[in-house]
Amino acid sequence: MVSNLASEQRVFQALADPTRRAILVLLRDGSRPVGAIASEFSISRPGISKHLRALRDAALVRETREGRNRLYELNAEPLRVADEWLGFYRHMWQHKLRNLKTFLEARERRT
Repeated sequence: MVSNLASEQRVFQALADPTRRAILVLLRDGSRPVGAIASEFSISRPGISKHLRALRDAALVRETREGRNRLYELNAEPLRVADEWLGFYRHMWQHKLRNLKTFLEARERRT
């Protein structure tokens, strides 16, 4: 159980950073070498490497090597943790919005 909690914590910590989320968006279209990822940002390549390391530690990206190049690809499976956690809040807001709709429709019928 502890290792699962640590894994979940790494996922949420990785997703907390906007640069890391932007890297994940880039990788939705397929794998990219580090240089191509770094060219999309105004921070240094070593800075991007640190972000990629955090994403790799959270298992949100996979690293493969082709010759001298390191390619990174999205691994969306750990995002299930975030989706399941958000599911409770999604359900709650859907319920609140249904109640609001019912209230407004009833109010409109009275006027």
